[in-house]
Amino acid sequence: MIRDLLLPFVLPWLSAALLLAGLAWRLGRWLRAKARPAPLFPAPTEPLAVWTGIAAEVCLLGGRRTVPTPGIVAAWCLHAALVLLAVGHVRAVADFPGLWAALGLTVPEIDRLGAVAGGAAGLVALAATLALALRRLVVPAVRRAGRPADFLVLALLAAVLVSGLWLRLDGRTDLPVVRTYLAGLLSLRPGLLPASPGFVVHFLLAQALAVVFPWSKLLHAFGAFPAKAGLGDLPTPVADGRA
Repeated sequence: MIRDLLLPFVLPWLSAALLLAGLAWRLGRWLRAKARPAPLFPAPTEPLAVWTGIAAEVCLLGGRRTVPTPGIVAAWCLHAALVLLAVGHVRAVADFPGLWAALGLTVPEIDRLGAVAGGAAGLVALAATLALALRRLVVPAVRRAGRPADFLVLALLAAVLVSGLWLRLDGRTDLPVVRTYLAGLLSLRPGLLPASPGFVVHFLLAQALAVVFPWSKLLHAFGAFPAKAGLGDLPTPVADGRA
């Protein structure tokens, strides 16, 4: 009985708990940290201007450059593809037949559209991940700033993407069965894992990525906001350049 619950029920919730605990601890440390007074330019003080600037920096990945570098292009493609994949994964938990009917689409049409869009996003994300890993190897400054753990995280992310593509192209996974299992997991009603090796591998790899997420550089997805929000709290520079 314990073995039957461990893999399909206990392990996913344990991974989620470790993810949330790690996020809370790391973000809590950042929010308590005091920024050193080193203003390099007049920072906006109005809340709307501050958050507009933060949104622009996050969406453009620090896009003050007149010519995007290959690394920025690869990073932007990865982030955009991951957002599309996250949106597409919503259908793994719930479907929206009313919305499809309002758009004049049938469920099979949505399935085909999701397969094409999800497959394309997965391929783009995988190519961008490999490009960023190659950049860490061939660019001296990036290689010196990197750590072995950075490559392990990129390898784990690539494994999640490859298993997701395998799951999509395999065609033997029944989405309603997956949706029923995940609904039972979220409602604390244990159920059996779907009888799909592709889903099991993808699900386990995703859990492993979730556990290491708070302790890797992937955390910048959350840390960018408190880090950049601190710019609005820096002292205004005076005439002699000292704060």
